[in-house]
Amino acid sequence: MIIKSFAAETAAAALKLVRREMGGDAIVLKTRQLAADRNGARVEVTACLEKASAYQSSEILSNRLDAETFSGVTKTLPAPGTDPEPIDAAFIERSRTAPDIYGRLDSMEQKLDRLITAGQPAAQQGEPTVFDTIRDNLKDADLSDDLIASIIGAAAVHPSAATDPQKAVHELLVPRLAELMEPGLMFEPGDRVVFVGPAGAGKSTVMGKVAAQLTVQAKTKVTLATLDNCKMAATDEVRRYAEVLNASLVDAFEFNPHTEVISDAVTLIDTPALPARQDALDQLKDAIEAINPTCCVAVFSSQMRTNDALAMAETMQTLMPTHLAVTMTDLTDRFGTAISLADATGWKIAMIGDAPGGIGDIRPPDPDRAARLLLKAEVSGD
Repeated sequence: MIIKSFAAETAAAALKLVRREMGGDAIVLKTRQLAADRNGARVEVTACLEKASAYQSSEILSNRLDAETFSGVTKTLPAPGTDPEPIDAAFIERSRTAPDIYGRLDSMEQKLDRLITAGQPAAQQGEPTVFDTIRDNLKDADLSDDLIASIIGAAAVHPSAATDPQKAVHELLVPRLAELMEPGLMFEPGDRVVFVGPAGAGKSTVMGKVAAQLTVQAKTKVTLATLDNCKMAATDEVRRYAEVLNASLVDAFEFNPHTEVISDAVTLIDTPALPARQDALDQLKDAIEAINPTCCVAVFSSQMRTNDALAMAETMQTLMPTHLAVTMTDLTDRFGTAISLADATGWKIAMIGDAPGGIGDIRPPDPDRAARLLLKAEVSGD
């Protein structure tokens, strides 16, 4: 919408300017009498054009820059000595019956203001607060808006809020994160652990690292299997893991939980990338149910943005994950994806992969360390 004022000696002359510049679809908003000036202008007409073409917008805005401006009103004067052209009756009638555009604009602005501020914490709607930097850090870490609002709201009434807001948020974050984590997840002989997740998340790598830790550190027998019949050489990859670890290898599609090689070991099962088609997802679900896993680990890369991860988690719910493994945390400082996933799904974070290049152990989560990462505070050992 374009709104502009035109001034001339008479109302007819001003309406002529409106029509010449804005065309026959212009709507007159108001007309007012002016004190005569040195140019003889005595009438001002304000008009609007609701749906201006690109050419009209360019012409009107260009003319506005060249017009005389004073007291906040832009005036376009007629050429001296020109006679007013007659204005057709339909144009004048439409101008008389024009709606209250100014009133509509005020109402729309008020509604937009209410919409913009409706979902914000009260502190954001007023002056900046001591929590603004903390809120920005949590937002940059890709923590969900609901979690941020909950944490900042609780911290605002914390005893340390006035003197050390960072400490207040940290003290609230640590126990909150501890509820979303299971650092002491252990596996026993006979357990069957399935790893599921999107392509590139690192399912096979996590499975291999867990197998190595069980074999070398816990001195536990391990059996490996894969349900991945989509990725080329998937079985060969698992076979190499088994050879290096001196572990048993079984066919997951002919799974028999009563065999000695399975009942005496922790069986780790890799799966294909999360299917996009519903029929393929149903087939994967049936294959996992036939194994009857004691634990299902959803593997996500921390480089995935929170909204994408949450959308994918909805699809993955049908596979009934119980825990989360978060990989590639060495490649980004956005740890909010893992926290937001755990909070939204109830899958507890049990494994963290943060070794450069994927080399090294999978470590258990640490609530204090995670809180410092989210707040961009110094993390010991970094």
